[in-house]
Amino acid sequence: MSKQVVKIEKQGDILEIILNRPSCYNAMNFDLFDGVMEGVEQAKNPGIRAVIIRGEGKFFCVGGDIKEFSKAIETGRGLLVEDPERLHKIMSGIRSLPKPVIAVVHGACAGAGFSLMLCCDLAIAAKSTRFIMAYTSIGASADGGSTYFLPRHVGVKKAMELFVTQDLLTAKKAQKLGLINYVVPKRKLIPKAHEMAQKLASGPTLAYAKVKELLNHTYDNNLGQQLDLEAQFFVDSTNTEDFRGAVDAFLNKKKPLFRGK
Repeated sequence: MSKQVVKIEKQGDILEIILNRPSCYNAMNFDLFDGVMEGVEQAKNPGIRAVIIRGEGKFFCVGGDIKEFSKAIETGRGLLVEDPERLHKIMSGIRSLPKPVIAVVHGACAGAGFSLMLCCDLAIAAKSTRFIMAYTSIGASADGGSTYFLPRHVGVKKAMELFVTQDLLTAKKAQKLGLINYVVPKRKLIPKAHEMAQKLASGPTLAYAKVKELLNHTYDNNLGQQLDLEAQFFVDSTNTEDFRGAVDAFLNKKKPLFRGK
């Protein structure tokens, strides 16, 4: 990358992926795609137990870089299927990452930025955050997995409404719709994110990974298939050091210590 448009910072067993194009409100371009994907790759390290994705500056992310779209039109290149596929690789990487990923959003969360937040396992928002799907406002259909994730949160009709009306959602409304988990004052956003990440990182991360995979399958499997998968994963979990240690701690009225083994 020509400059560090994504910062990747490790604090103990927590990895932070920080969108770092504040002058353009963290609009997504190819360098940003590559930087976030590098962060997702680094998060695969067994020593990383929780991940935070956040943005520097005034906004979390306003979506795709419209100036880059304009350049593609002016040069006659246009946009190719390979372009959104770079974003989609990030979404697939986050969903397959066997550890919790927390989106920490503020200011504006729009378009592909909204999609990125939806892809994460948990989301914390500053009270002043506003959300908008934005795609159709520039005559584009949606990408970033938004047509996959959004209906699973709010239902098809509500998803269609959000795509076509371009209504702004407040953080409280987004929380009511189940799009985000926590709403906090802006000054408490980063401390809350670190508190949550540390809690997750010190928890039963192998069990979290199994729950994440189960949830990934919940709309694809029928009930019988999901029950079979639950049974298999439950038994797998009981064969871990984490499970044995937690059972012993419970019986002896002690706090369990989870090591991810």
